[in-house]
Amino acid sequence: MKKIARLVAVLLCICMLFTSCAPVGTNGEKTANSEYSQEVQNLEKLCKVWGYTKYNHPAFLFGQKDWDKELLNLIPVVSEAKSDEVNDILHEWFVGLGEIDYGTSRKGSIPEDAIKFVQADTSWISEEYLGAELAEDLSQFGQLPGVNRSKAPVKFDKKTPDFSNEPFYEDMNYKDQGYRLLGLFRLWNAMEYNYPYLDILDYNWHELLPEYIARMLEGDDQRSYELTIASLSTKLQDAHIALYNSQYVVLEAGVYGVPVEILQAENEIVVSKVLKDDCPLQVGDVIKELDGKDIKDVLADRMEYISVTTEDKFINQIGHFLLRSNNKNMELTVLRDGTEQVLEVTGEMEYHPMMETAEQSYEILDGNIGLLNPAALQDGTLPLVMSKLESTDGLVIDLRQYPGYNIIPFLAEYLVDGVKPFLIYASPYGNYPGTFLGEKKTIGRAKDSKVPLYEKPVVVLMNEKTQSQPEYLIMSIRNGENVTVMGENSVGSDGDIAYLPLPGGINMMFTSIGIYTPEMGQTQRIGLTPDIEVHPTIEGIKEGRDELMEAAVSYIQEQNAK
Repeated sequence: MKKIARLVAVLLCICMLFTSCAPVGTNGEKTANSEYSQEVQNLEKLCKVWGYTKYNHPAFLFGQKDWDKELLNLIPVVSEAKSDEVNDILHEWFVGLGEIDYGTSRKGSIPEDAIKFVQADTSWISEEYLGAELAEDLSQFGQLPGVNRSKAPVKFDKKTPDFSNEPFYEDMNYKDQGYRLLGLFRLWNAMEYNYPYLDILDYNWHELLPEYIARMLEGDDQRSYELTIASLSTKLQDAHIALYNSQYVVLEAGVYGVPVEILQAENEIVVSKVLKDDCPLQVGDVIKELDGKDIKDVLADRMEYISVTTEDKFINQIGHFLLRSNNKNMELTVLRDGTEQVLEVTGEMEYHPMMETAEQSYEILDGNIGLLNPAALQDGTLPLVMSKLESTDGLVIDLRQYPGYNIIPFLAEYLVDGVKPFLIYASPYGNYPGTFLGEKKTIGRAKDSKVPLYEKPVVVLMNEKTQSQPEYLIMSIRNGENVTVMGENSVGSDGDIAYLPLPGGINMMFTSIGIYTPEMGQTQRIGLTPDIEVHPTIEGIKEGRDELMEAAVSYIQEQNAK
C-alpha cells in the first residue's frame, strides 16, 4: 500500500506540470429541481446561503465565527426541516451571526473603465426563493470594504486567492454526512466566487449542485466521497485541475501502467514511444481496446474523474492514466500494419510522463537553423543561449515543452519590436466576491533596449501538450513581425493556479486567473490557434519522424528563399 501511495503522489505531482443561467428554484415556480427530494432541495438552499454569507459577513471575514462549525450545526436541522421552515431557520441563523459591521466605511468602487467579468450568479437572492426576511438579510451585502483578511476564508495578498485558513480534516469520518457535504459545499462555493470561467462551461454550475448533493448523500465511504468530489471538479473543464492526495482517482484507473507513451494522430490513439525492451507494443501501433473494452469508452470513463478542457485534448491530463489497470497483466488490442492483434502486456507501477523533454537548451540544425528547447533552459541562461543563436538563418522555438524557468518577461524582447498588448489578465476582486477585474498586459522591447532584435523567420511549435506557461509565452511573442505559430491547438488552460484544501486531506489545484486576448477573446478551453496547422500522422509516428519540426524547418527555408 505504501508503494501505491507513492505512485499516487507522483502521478498527481506530474499533473501540475502540465453564461450562467439563473439557478433552479429562484423564481418560485416548479422547476427541474422538483425531481430531487425535499432534503436535497433544503440542502441546496443551505449551501448557497451559507457560502454567500461565508464570503461576505464580517463574522467570517474576521474569523470571529467558525464557518465550518456553523455549517455542520445547520446541516441536520435543515435536512429534516419542512419546505416552509427552511427560510426561517436560515434567517434566524443569519441574525445570530451579529451585526454587519466591518469597522470601516465602505469607500472605493470598481472604476467605470475597468474590464469587469462577473462570474457568480446571485439571482437566487430573491423573496420568492428565500422569503422576504432572508432575502433582505443577504441583500445587505454589496461592495465590501478593504479589511484585514488574515483570518478570512479566502485572502488576496497576491493576485491569486489564498485558502490557507481552510482546514483539511485529514482524519474525517467518511460516513459522516456533515463532513461529506462540507467538502462538497466548500468546493462548490469556492468555485462560484473564485473561478474565472463559469460562463464558458458546458454545464450550469447551479444545476449541478442538487445532483451532487444527492450523490454525496448516497455514499458512506472514502471512495464515494473522493470520486464525487473528483466528478464535480471535472465539470469545471479545466486542465489545471488536480486532486492531490486523492488516492481513489488513481485507483479507479489502475496502479499498473503500460510502459509506453502515446499521441493522437488521425483521430486515433497511437504509441509514440516504447519504454521497456520487453514490452510487445511497437511505435505506430494504434490502440483499439484495453482488456476487451473499446479504448474510446475507457477514455470516457477516465474523463468522469479527470478534468479536461475538451474531449479531444486529453494527452496532458489522461495520457498517463489511460493504459492502466489494477490487474498487472493486461490485454491490448492494437492495429498494426492494417491487422488487428491482441497482445499480452505486463504493467508496472513506475510512472512514465507524457511530457516533451530535451537534453540540450539549443541546437543548430542543418541549414543553419536554430532550435530553442525551453525545457532544458537553466535559470538565467536565455541571454547566453540567444547569443549563440543570433547568427542563425531562422529559429524554431519548441513550446510542446514546458519551460525550465519563466522566460516570459525576457524572450519577447528578442522577438517583438516595440511594446505591445498581448493579453488581458483578470484577477479576483476580493471586495466583490465572484467578480474579476481585467487589466491589459504589454510586452516587448523598449526603444532603449540593448537586447539585439532577432530578425530572421521564427516558428513557434505547439500542440495539445502546450499548456499554461507555454500558452502565456506564445501570446507574449506571437506579435513579433517574423513570428509564425505552427502545429495544433493548445490545451486552453492558462493563468495562475490556486489551491483549495478539502476535507479528507485533499488539496485541489485550479486555474484562478482569467486570461483573454487583448480584444477580450476567449483562450480557456479553446486554446490558442496556430497560424499554420500541422498534425502528426500515424505513418509519420511509425517512421519516428517529427512532422511538426520538419514543417517548421521547411517553412523557414521557404521564407529565406523568397
